[in-house]
Amino acid sequence: MNALDLILFSICAATCLRLLFYRRSGARFKRHISVLAYLLILLNGGIALALLTGRINATDVHPLAILALSLLTTAVYYARGNIAHIIRMTRIHRWN
Repeated sequence: MNALDLILFSICAATCLRLLFYRRSGARFKRHISVLAYLLILLNGGIALALLTGRINATDVHPLAILALSLLTTAVYYARGNIAHIIRMTRIHRWN
C-alpha cells in the first residue's frame, strides 16, 4: 500500500465512520436522507475495503473522484455527519 492508497483509504474510512456514528439528537427522521446516507456509507466503506484488500489501487480511481471524496469528507465533518445539513447548505448557496 503506497502513500496515495493510504490517503484515499483514510478519506473513505473517515467518511464512512462519521456517517455510521451519526447521532440525531432531536433531528427529524427523513427516509430519503437516510437512504442517501446509507448509500454513501456503502460507497465509502466499499472503496476502503477494496483498498485494504488490494483489489483496487488509488491509481485506478480518477483524480477528480479522489478530490470529490475529499470534499465530501470535509463537508460531512463540517456538518457533523448530518447529510440533510449538507444538502441544505448547497441549496442555500445555489440561490445566492
